[in-house]
Amino acid sequence: MSTPFWPRPPERYPGQLPEQADVLVIGGGITGVSLMHHLRVRGIDAVLVERNHLAAGASGRNAGFLLAGVADCYSEAVRIFGRSRARDIWNMTMENHAEEIEAVAGQEIGHRRKGSVILAASERETERLAESAQLMTEDGFDCTWDGSRLTNPGDGEVTPSLLVGAFARLAPAGSVREGVEVTGIQAGNGDVLVQAGNRECRAGCVILATNAYTPQLLPQVPIQPRRAQMLASKPEATRLVERPTYSHFGYRYWRQLPSGEILVGGWRDTSADTEVGYDERPTAPIQSYLEAHLRTMGADGEVTHRWAGTMGFTETGLPLIGPVDALPNVYLCAGYNGHGMGFAFMSAKQLVESL
Repeated sequence: MSTPFWPRPPERYPGQLPEQADVLVIGGGITGVSLMHHLRVRGIDAVLVERNHLAAGASGRNAGFLLAGVADCYSEAVRIFGRSRARDIWNMTMENHAEEIEAVAGQEIGHRRKGSVILAASERETERLAESAQLMTEDGFDCTWDGSRLTNPGDGEVTPSLLVGAFARLAPAGSVREGVEVTGIQAGNGDVLVQAGNRECRAGCVILATNAYTPQLLPQVPIQPRRAQMLASKPEATRLVERPTYSHFGYRYWRQLPSGEILVGGWRDTSADTEVGYDERPTAPIQSYLEAHLRTMGADGEVTHRWAGTMGFTETGLPLIGPVDALPNVYLCAGYNGHGMGFAFMSAKQLVESL
């Protein structure tokens, strides 16, 4: 099995590469459709092209968590980025959650906002989470710490592919086009020339919303692809997971849907060397860890889906947002380090505001 649990967005958007575009957005995940939203709000004409279908990549293959911050806990983020920058990151991702959901109000996207839990799995993690709770409280963030788990009541969850589809429905007719695989980008002093098969487009501006796949078009961009594996079970009659849960410094995570299905993901830390690259097939060793945890939780339902997605990681641990060096009028909004659902909407807004 390698089919994601999440359904693809129901609409189909067949099309071709346009001959011309004021702005051409490449990539039909959460970043691409967020860019289209912000461009539309500002009255800027744009076309989005996606080589497969919307949410075919990581945007339709993740756990659907809407979390504040980065994968590291708050105390670790303070060490890495400094207190002020860490505070800004948490505030921005909280804004991302609120503004993203408001933008698609009235559409069914499976959104719930009942908080998340970070579960300590070691003495070291316990110390880091206790310190995080103290720092977060001092910095004005709502959280509770009970000695083993840190609860963040503002976090939430969503059906990620439906969120992508909801934004696509807001785009102007004909502006989203699936089945267009871009194979080349040439930039000079004027328009950007984009190739897809035997077609060419002259665009005033190109934005790559291609996350982990960016180096396949621009090898010079420092984003590393890493595989994330998941599974899903048949519905359980009892509630085994109250909130989306992270553990082992973000390497392991799980949630239970209102309908009872349990999703378990992660364990990449047990085989880090094999989880680099673009192979989206699940592997037996990591799937065995996922299923073992499912059983440890008390779930006895059959596993119905096993899948993987490719995440884009950066050297800084933060997204790359802005112009691409030496390529005039080519921009990048990618590299979310496993937290694209929590970063992409505001990252897209930041980029569009800079154009």
